[in-house]
Amino acid sequence: MSFSSQIKDELIKIDNMPECCVHSMAYGMLLFGRSFNRNGISLMTDHNGVAERYIEITEKASGIRPSKIISDAGKITVDFPTDELRECVLSAFSSTGYERVLRIDRGNLLNESGDSDGFNCCDAAFLRGAFLSCGTASDPNKSYHIEFVVPFRTLSMDLLKMLTDYGLKAKHMVRRYVNVIYIKDSESIEDLLTIMGAYNSSMEIMNIKIYKDVRNLTNRRSNFENANFNRTVDAAYDQLRAIKYLVKKGVLPTLPDDLRQVALLRLENEDASLRSIGEMCDPVLSRSAVNHRLKRLMEISVKLKEEGNNVDE
Repeated sequence: MSFSSQIKDELIKIDNMPECCVHSMAYGMLLFGRSFNRNGISLMTDHNGVAERYIEITEKASGIRPSKIISDAGKITVDFPTDELRECVLSAFSSTGYERVLRIDRGNLLNESGDSDGFNCCDAAFLRGAFLSCGTASDPNKSYHIEFVVPFRTLSMDLLKMLTDYGLKAKHMVRRYVNVIYIKDSESIEDLLTIMGAYNSSMEIMNIKIYKDVRNLTNRRSNFENANFNRTVDAAYDQLRAIKYLVKKGVLPTLPDDLRQVALLRLENEDASLRSIGEMCDPVLSRSAVNHRLKRLMEISVKLKEEGNNVDE
């Protein structure tokens, strides 16, 4: 099941709404369906649950029951087939059907009082209906993206304003001559799903984000540890090569005791860390002290080579 279908399955199960929200949700489904005018009021979908919800809620809001047709390809069309039926439905939402452009009529969002979360129930119901009619969402495991595909620019801009008024990071674009209102910000998607009532889907995105954050942190830590290990190995190799060169040149026995002790311990413990070598010293040395002595040994080796005392290793 796609994430879009999961969200819609969750939204269509929301019931026991007050009458004002039934009206608002029906308005959202009708307005953002395939058409909403005197020539046609219809919805086309491949989600049978959405089609049934459209039939149920528009009948509750307008008193008119639409018809449903399923094509051989499985596409479902729900419409009001006669002029008389369409006129009754339009009238229920204070529309004549002759409007030059479709707009969101706030008069159909009956409850204008907001709750403690900053949005009102009718706005939430309206957005729920709009998403059921024209919304899609991508799999949050792959990307964060939710959108409303709207044929009419003015209507799409009304929807954009409504979303941004709630602080959601929604944007507008045109894709193949169709207006698309989309959100890519994961927190805004979570908020929108919560507003519409898709709480489980919103929580799923939150959980996926947590999982991704933990996985990315683990990968970064692993990469850091691998890089650090490689640097340690490379440094140990350079130290051993320098000390072995000093041995071949017969210089090691002439060095001060502190340098000779560290050199011998490094030769005997090729894989040991600087801290481990320091603990083997007498007296015990800090990591930085061991590192300083090894650097001195490497400097002596380089100086000998610069003086022309190179030999094959």
